[in-house]
Amino acid sequence: MTRFAILMALVCLAAEAQSPLERAVSLARERRYPEAQALLRGVAEPVPAPQRIAFHRLKAAVESGLNNAAGAAAEMERALRLAPSDPGLLLATAVAEHAAGNLDLALLHAMAAPGNAPAQALGAGIQELRNKLPEAIAAWREAARLDPTREAYRAGFASALIRDQNFDVAIDALRAILPLFPGSAHLTTLLGIAQFARGDSDEASRTLSAAITLDPGSEPAFIALTQIALQASAAPDSVIVKQLCGWNPSVCAALRLREAREAGDDALQAASIKTLEQAPQTDIVAHCELARAREWTNRLPEARTEMEKCVAASPSPQNHYRLGLIYRRLGLAALARREMETRQRLLNGQSEGAAEGQILLKRVR
Repeated sequence: MTRFAILMALVCLAAEAQSPLERAVSLARERRYPEAQALLRGVAEPVPAPQRIAFHRLKAAVESGLNNAAGAAAEMERALRLAPSDPGLLLATAVAEHAAGNLDLALLHAMAAPGNAPAQALGAGIQELRNKLPEAIAAWREAARLDPTREAYRAGFASALIRDQNFDVAIDALRAILPLFPGSAHLTTLLGIAQFARGDSDEASRTLSAAITLDPGSEPAFIALTQIALQASAAPDSVIVKQLCGWNPSVCAALRLREAREAGDDALQAASIKTLEQAPQTDIVAHCELARAREWTNRLPEARTEMEKCVAASPSPQNHYRLGLIYRRLGLAALARREMETRQRLLNGQSEGAAEGQILLKRVR
């Protein structure tokens, strides 16, 4: 018998020696979930509690691998009934229930695992989904206390504070945290958003520019800095222009358009407008900024068309306001009033910076 044949015979003997449960474990590890599920159908539930728990956790992993979140949650509930105070089982069950959309049960299990930072973080996320921000803030704070080395918990805490419009507290917390994570573009971006929401656009721009310096690939920092830069009618400083021009051609054209207007440079203005005109129809920035260019050149019907596309894609308070001004200049009083009323509804008693900051936070999280 050849060496290969001997080896194959040994492999077959080893496979035969494995129990069906052991083979199911191997199949699950190999992500061969349908085969593992079929094999488990013929396996009796073990009698000792530890093995029964492992059995249901295995079945939960298989159901999850098959994208059956409800089935995975049901199996984890069966495992948890065998050891209802086990912190690891409580967390795993909460995660499974969360994936299945059973938020009440997920929160119940997560909060039943005191001293468990991931469980507190999961509970915080659920409270945010329910818009229970004080509870979310408390849970994020506890998660960060339990595991102060996890940047994600600090970021969750700061984000919840911003959502709850506790901008000063968020800024103070982030400034205290950043020395512990000096290279964190994410935390620096959150600080910039909090500053922007508080109304400090210039300071926010500097902070977000610093975030990009920390991580030139940080998409959230670019998104946030772009929104702030494009809300102003004047171009930002040259460092920010250079950063944004290296990121997005439409954003760059919009900033060059501002520079052209300030300098009275007709050639730069024409080149910037051409770049915006050649952008894909799906480019929101191009539509919003072409509307601005048409306003500046007194081509109001075209400005209206572009701004309507801008608002349809990005219905922010400022964009509704800008469209309302165009309608007003065109003598369309009823449409102008509608846009201003929509703007007020979106603001919902907040300052424009606070409302825009909330929108921005959703985009970069």
